[in-house]
Amino acid sequence: MPPRRVICLHSAFGLTDGVQEFAGLLRAEGWVVDVPDFYDGLTFDDAAAGVAHRDAIGYRELFRRVAHLPVQGAALVGFSLGASFAQRLCRPGVRLVSLVGALDPLPPDKPWCGVDVQLHQLADDPWVDADDVQTFRCAVAAAGAMFDHFINPGSGHLFTEPSQPEYDRDLTELTVDRIVSAF
Repeated sequence: MPPRRVICLHSAFGLTDGVQEFAGLLRAEGWVVDVPDFYDGLTFDDAAAGVAHRDAIGYRELFRRVAHLPVQGAALVGFSLGASFAQRLCRPGVRLVSLVGALDPLPPDKPWCGVDVQLHQLADDPWVDADDVQTFRCAVAAAGAMFDHFINPGSGHLFTEPSQPEYDRDLTELTVDRIVSAF
């Protein structure tokens, strides 16, 4: 059996210690983990600064930097901005898409590719829209895939990021367990 492989796609904060720690937790479970850095080493503690950097480079350019990744047979874990990339990289043959703190609504004319999805969020996350979640859930179900939505107590966005006030180590470990169990 080939090793379980995951690609972790970072948020607008960049490839932070938090993403590296998350990857380390997956490695400890026996996974081979890739953590591409599409910000070329820059990291941000402030969401506004990270989003400004994203906008200065441009979403299309950032996506171009990850579009070549070999996703066949891998699980994709995306954190906020990285969740958007995980959705766009997903195709048949990907084992799981796990979205942390965000999802993008699918265009009405584009069906989901049939891969199981997890969404992990805090109950009061300003970046997750309930209508978008429901639309995406329906698209995933229409494609015959599972959609697991984990709504965790709390307020904030990236509970996996130690530099943020909403960071929750126990919830981060639970999220890793949920990903490992689904694979």
